[in-house]
Amino acid sequence: MSDYGNILLVALGIGLLIYIHELGHYMAARAIGVRVEVFSLGFGPRLCGFRKGATDYRLSLIPLGGYVAIAGMEPGDHRYPPSASLHGKTVGQRFLFYSGGVIMNLLFALVAFPIAFGNGVGFLAPEIGVVAPGGAAWEARLQPGDEVVTVGGKPMYSFDNLAVEIALAGNSPIDLEVRRGEEILGVTVWPQKNAARGLFELGCVPALADKLPQLNVDPNGSAHAAGIRDADELVAINNKRVDNSDALADLVTDLDGRSDTPVTVRIRRDGEEQDFTIEPRASNAQPTPILGVKPMPRIVGGIRDGLPILRDLGLERGDIVLQIDGLALRSGDLSSASSGGPKLTMVVSRNSRKLQLEADVTARDREQLDEHIALIADLEDTVLEPVPEGRAIAAGVQGGDRLLSIDGRPLASWDDLRDNIIESTTDTLQLEIERPAAVAGMPPTQVSMEVRPDRRQIFDYGLVPTSERKRTEVRATGFGNAVQLGFICSLDLIKQLYITLKRLVTGEVAAKNLGGIIQISRVSYHNAQWGFSRLLYFLALLSINLAFINVLPIPVLDGGHLAFLLIEKIKGSPVSARVMGYSQILGLVFVLALVVFVTYNDILRLL
Repeated sequence: MSDYGNILLVALGIGLLIYIHELGHYMAARAIGVRVEVFSLGFGPRLCGFRKGATDYRLSLIPLGGYVAIAGMEPGDHRYPPSASLHGKTVGQRFLFYSGGVIMNLLFALVAFPIAFGNGVGFLAPEIGVVAPGGAAWEARLQPGDEVVTVGGKPMYSFDNLAVEIALAGNSPIDLEVRRGEEILGVTVWPQKNAARGLFELGCVPALADKLPQLNVDPNGSAHAAGIRDADELVAINNKRVDNSDALADLVTDLDGRSDTPVTVRIRRDGEEQDFTIEPRASNAQPTPILGVKPMPRIVGGIRDGLPILRDLGLERGDIVLQIDGLALRSGDLSSASSGGPKLTMVVSRNSRKLQLEADVTARDREQLDEHIALIADLEDTVLEPVPEGRAIAAGVQGGDRLLSIDGRPLASWDDLRDNIIESTTDTLQLEIERPAAVAGMPPTQVSMEVRPDRRQIFDYGLVPTSERKRTEVRATGFGNAVQLGFICSLDLIKQLYITLKRLVTGEVAAKNLGGIIQISRVSYHNAQWGFSRLLYFLALLSINLAFINVLPIPVLDGGHLAFLLIEKIKGSPVSARVMGYSQILGLVFVLALVVFVTYNDILRLL
């Protein structure tokens, strides 16, 4: 289906959910004998329709959902007798009315799930791809290609499902069953919180599909002029084959835009391989200055079990390694600790305090340190690791140097450093550096130096290789199995929504992960691209979300009305008009503020 077709399908699907919600209110109103004045498909001005009995059935201009107008929703509406008005009905009857939309959304999900699973729903396979050093997956020794079978005893059918379960596990260990080759392994992981996203994560990405990457080709670029087209499969660059994701990562450096050298690209089209030579074109963009430095890994990102001396040493995740065996850390690894005497000493910074850690070690212990400790980059500081053959190392920058300022402008973080280099307009940069003492006990020294950044012209080859993630399909074996899968998905989602709300309150899940209509539309469109069954599955999830949100005890929403009805049932009389009025205003302000907040989150995601 075309992009426009998918967009229309998404819009109609989201509108259908809102319409189904209102259909529940309409059916409940008819069931309890309340006069329905308007039942509209869509919002806005009336386009056409017909009147049957007391109800105007209409088609309105904006085809996103619908609404129901009934008699007596407001206590002051006395146009019709109590028998035809909502406020004249019993508590139980009004409870049914306000529950109608929620019930219909749940029924839609219970019908849509079996249909989707009956036709087969595609998911990202719950298989581990690249593992981030120091992350929870690295600590647990998970490997690329491992398939996660269960999390906490619960079967996994997708990587998204896996990510949700890990996020909801919070700061506590969780047991995984992992298939590695023909073997099933039991693994315990301790999720780590991603501060930027506000979520607990495993620290890995989904596995790539076992297929060649496809090319996205700029129609005005040099690759297109050479004869390469969109969706061609990339086989090799300069006769170096793209056999896996690691090979692709290595090879795309030939296309990094820093060279004006032609490249030979082998592609596969319709089963046949062809070679094309691409002449790069100079970009109109200003050359980006390259200093030849990167942030030096020195924060303990993860510690694996299995090396007893680490317990004696007392090293903790988050420690910043400053010195090893009395010498300043000069590289982003622990190679300087691989040899030495029978006592290992480390000076670390922990919560802004310097600590000296010591432990008795063997030569084998030292050799295994790198395998059990992962250092990650410190982006909150400007400690440098120079790139081999870069301009910085040629000018005398050493590993472990802290860059204090550029052309007199002080720096506080790696972002400051990067922005100052990019925004510089001079041919030469004046660097002020704090160099740590070579041995413990000596003060650091300050060094000034000039560096001429590399300002090579940027070249463009007009193509970008993209690799698909590995997918799997869940298809029901029969009607009964389809219903069972749908019921399990519904219960799982309700449980996840409850735990997510709880984690939001406790701060274990950051509020910035909430999304609004923009995010819903983007995710819906993504699901539509996977096919109708996947879109129907997502709409079923969205329907349960809509039911869950509407049942929350927030005035203005159905759940707020249900809460007031429970109070009325308990105290024997409805709440006062004043309390009802103020609560509706507060509820409306809360909902509008929430809409603004999630829309702000959506815009930040887009930017």
